[in-house]
Amino acid sequence: MKNVTVSMDDDLYRATRIEAAKAGKSMSKYLAEAVKASIEAGDRAAAKSGRNPQLEAIERFLAGPALNISENGRMPGARERNSRNWQRDIR
Repeated sequence: MKNVTVSMDDDLYRATRIEAAKAGKSMSKYLAEAVKASIEAGDRAAAKSGRNPQLEAIERFLAGPALNISENGRMPGARERNSRNWQRDIR
């Protein structure tokens, strides 16, 4: 179990404290259950819509800007990369 520090304004603190007391729970347990319910609702909505957030993140990453590292249409080998870096460093 991990501990987390949460900052909130005074009005939200009072309202949360009251709701936790109504539920017969500590604020910590009340907040943990609220966050868990929110995450589960998001997961259910994603599953219902057929979305896969992890796959979407990978696709966004792979669709990013191409890196300009090829030379004459091919990637440099380890010797070429290392010799080029070494020559640049001694200039």
